[in-house]
Amino acid sequence: MQTSLKKPLVLATMAAAAVLVVACGGGDDSSTPSTPTASVSGKAVDFYLSGATVTFTGCNNQTATTDANGNFAFPSGCTSSPLTVTGGTDIGTKQPFKGVLQAPAVAYKAGQVPVISPLTTLAVALGVSPSVLAAKLGVTSDPTLVDPMTDPAALKAAVVVQQLVDQISKTLSGLAASAGGSISSSAAAAAAAKAVANAINSASGTVNLGSQSLVSSAIQGAVLNAQSSLPAALQSNINAVAANVAAVASPLVSTTVTSVSNAVSNITLGSSPSATLSALQSSGSLNSVISSASSTLATTLVSAVTPAALGNSGLTAQLATFGNAVATGSPSDVSNAATALGSSAINSSVVTNINNAITLNNYVQVGNVSINGGTPVAYSSSLTGTGTLADVKAVLTTVGSPFGTNSSNVRAGLHYSYNGNNVDLIIDNVQLTFASGALTAATVPANTSYTFNISGGITASVKATNNSADNLFGTIGGVGALDLPVTTFLSKLQAAGSLSSAQIASLTPKSGGTANVTFALLGTSANAVVVGTGTGTAAKSTGTATVTAGSTTVSGNGLTFSLSLN
Repeated sequence: MQTSLKKPLVLATMAAAAVLVVACGGGDDSSTPSTPTASVSGKAVDFYLSGATVTFTGCNNQTATTDANGNFAFPSGCTSSPLTVTGGTDIGTKQPFKGVLQAPAVAYKAGQVPVISPLTTLAVALGVSPSVLAAKLGVTSDPTLVDPMTDPAALKAAVVVQQLVDQISKTLSGLAASAGGSISSSAAAAAAAKAVANAINSASGTVNLGSQSLVSSAIQGAVLNAQSSLPAALQSNINAVAANVAAVASPLVSTTVTSVSNAVSNITLGSSPSATLSALQSSGSLNSVISSASSTLATTLVSAVTPAALGNSGLTAQLATFGNAVATGSPSDVSNAATALGSSAINSSVVTNINNAITLNNYVQVGNVSINGGTPVAYSSSLTGTGTLADVKAVLTTVGSPFGTNSSNVRAGLHYSYNGNNVDLIIDNVQLTFASGALTAATVPANTSYTFNISGGITASVKATNNSADNLFGTIGGVGALDLPVTTFLSKLQAAGSLSSAQIASLTPKSGGTANVTFALLGTSANAVVVGTGTGTAAKSTGTATVTAGSTTVSGNGLTFSLSLN
């Protein structure tokens, strides 16, 4: 005798990216598929898709709509069908889901929890086992059965894959628009998913989804896949078009996807999916995902290039320069690159829209930097100093209102790698005070947590609290600067009793060595704080930065540089 089974599917998404559909089974352990009832039961987690449409393509295209908690029921008599999911709103990030998710036909059985995710979507697009692609993304569990909210590797893969597919879909929309046409969201998503799946499948070893070479390959493949859906003006020389679209768009897509990947690189599961989401929100990790999901810059970028230029293989290098300027440069850089290409290649009115999108209006400006009190120099990705590293100072000023209506208190993360070790520190609260834009004070209030994590040849994990306030304020040429006293931080670590003097010495960067440094800032309310250099049309973002110390993460904007000590 077989009991009645309820098998609702729960459609989940993390930050409009890691979208999951989970079928929850119950009843006895019979292997015979049973007919789901109309009664809905299952997980009610507050970041699932609400109002999404689930189409049972193998059951006469019957549909179901997810409720406020992402639940829906199988139609009566439908026990095995390919599934397609579209639309809906992520109730955690409040972002609309504009992609398409798919899963192969599954005979739903008691005790199984089938999952529809970006990983199963890629597998359907390529016609391979989901496990084949998952393995190349570092996922060891079965992607058709594991809920990514219970598996950090699967969750990261789902998030990053979805954003890569989404960014390439937006690129295809821009390509169609460049010739005065359009492409349906479903056609763009299908072309992008198949191209990403093929790029992953063709790669060797574990895949870096933010790699510009992989992104470029996927974009070229997506253009070729979408050929029949593109305007006629683009079809006659499609190979040149594909190469040029990859040249102009891959820097931006790679930068965006890398930011997302770094933001979710160290996921610590909470006691429940909602607790995991809460931790991702408080760490700032969701900010990069939301920014990617809501951005249309890839569409605008490609739409700026004329069909004639896209079909001209002699312009590939210049288009790459233009794309790099949009990805990491300033409005001035973008305008200069557009001028070099000329009005026959670039639509100047669209360039104005691009510059409006990347112009910094409210940001913390990084000015001169000084190492160990040495000669101040402009911040760059490569800095030099003399002797044993004692401190790094950076002039900070505010332009506009970088903190919005929030306080100017921040959480700060410092990472550096040196001598085969990684030193990670997170300070839970730094009070920054500005007057007329200039930094006038930087204080760590008493009873603030310092979280250290040391990995490599030396290992330690320490959480300490300061009994009295610590000063992180200094000056460079009489101008207020944030001071990062590395030796003081290491002294706190040693005072916690975890490491010896010899070990602390091994962690201290010295003359003749190089340290790779990351410094991240995030508002204490998890609000993103933009950090940049320059002013006016020469201002540009320093980029996103993520630091993780144990289970604590700060993912925001900041500084990333190589420091050579002479």
